[in-house]
Amino acid sequence: MKKLSFILFASIFIAVYANAGLKEINSDDLSHITGQAGADISLNLSLNQTSDYQLDSSVCSDPIYCRLAVSFNNRYHDGSQDTYTNGVRTPSVTGKKQWLVFKGIQGTVNIQRLGLDGADLTYRNKANTVNVLKPAIQLSSSKTKPIQIRNLGFNAISIETDTVANEGSGNTPGYLAATTGTGYSNGKYTIAGFDNGKETGFTGLMMNGNLALNGKVMIFSCDSTHPRC
Repeated sequence: MKKLSFILFASIFIAVYANAGLKEINSDDLSHITGQAGADISLNLSLNQTSDYQLDSSVCSDPIYCRLAVSFNNRYHDGSQDTYTNGVRTPSVTGKKQWLVFKGIQGTVNIQRLGLDGADLTYRNKANTVNVLKPAIQLSSSKTKPIQIRNLGFNAISIETDTVANEGSGNTPGYLAATTGTGYSNGKYTIAGFDNGKETGFTGLMMNGNLALNGKVMIFSCDSTHPRC
């Protein structure tokens, strides 16, 4: 009996819901709907850094864990034996893939406040005869809450090469390179001086500053009334 009652109730609920139907709400209807203010969004994005914005030695104890590598298509250390068919390059077996490696990647970007609100947008129609009212999503920021950038960048950049041609068996990719030789060991300089203990490479880059943005961006549906639609 209980099971029959439940089935009967569910059937009545579905029938009522189905008969209720859905009605499209146009811009005029939406303009009369009010709600609460919205939300303030705060984001603190940190990569490989401690709370005082220094490279985290516990995370980057092995340098290969704090790298970003880019390999360009058909970029090899030796292309002298490559062949071409109708302009299409076929790399030779002598080619070892090369990588552009950014070492010691780190940084913190603190977005203190990003406003997310609903707002009314008013503009003139294409014929410039009447005002059109549109509901919109508004993103806003204030110069009093700048985006804080702390030690964002990398310690060195270098071009590294795979150990085996065409990524064959036993290959060590260039982005894992830990070069050993005169003046450096395990991918780091050993000569006394400024670079001692740092990863091999050149042209490091670090950014610090406050990015003050004061303004708003409004997102709305575009139709035939707007001059740019």
